[in-house]
Amino acid sequence: MDIPIFEKYIFGKANRGDVILLEYAPTYPVEEFSWGVLLPALVERDGVVVADFFGIGGILFRNYTRKVSGKEYSGVIELIKKIKVVKIGPGSTSYGDVIGEVVPAYDSHTFLKNYYTIVSRISHSPTKPEYFITFGLGHYIHFGGDEAIKAILTGISTIPLEDWVGIHFINAGVLRSEHLAMLEEIASMVFHISRDGLKVKKEGGAIDQGRG
Repeated sequence: MDIPIFEKYIFGKANRGDVILLEYAPTYPVEEFSWGVLLPALVERDGVVVADFFGIGGILFRNYTRKVSGKEYSGVIELIKKIKVVKIGPGSTSYGDVIGEVVPAYDSHTFLKNYYTIVSRISHSPTKPEYFITFGLGHYIHFGGDEAIKAILTGISTIPLEDWVGIHFINAGVLRSEHLAMLEEIASMVFHISRDGLKVKKEGGAIDQGRG
């Protein structure tokens, strides 16, 4: 992964209110990028809130910590002390400061109510975040189908998140193509992460990885 080029997009082009998708295949170890690269970079700059659907973020966090040791492990433990977490649905959240728990809803009315509650709670936090990260959003849509994607579109169009940059990890393998297309349409930037590096699907072509 060419980190300086990635940071050029996230820190140079992304503005508050932007929706950014980070898509990956099911077999890609996304914890190496999410916990090893992105979150440390974001925490260094400003506040971060994570919305964790079904504990997917917690699973990825445990996968990552099993791979590191010594100074790197200590750094991760210090990192999670600076992260606020909204837990959505069942599953364990073994990191960060949990500031709220929400039962997943698939009808637009209940989703909008929960969405507003989360936004209001974050907005009134003493340290307002600059970045809002989600793990497991694709799983939520998979379980809820058309109603889930309709609820998300209703929420975003009704209460836009203009106070922070939204970055959403999407396991593309769990989504129907039309649902993924809807998310890509409303996103400001779309990236695909793989072992080959970072491909920009929206906001430019493929990034030159400098391999000659």
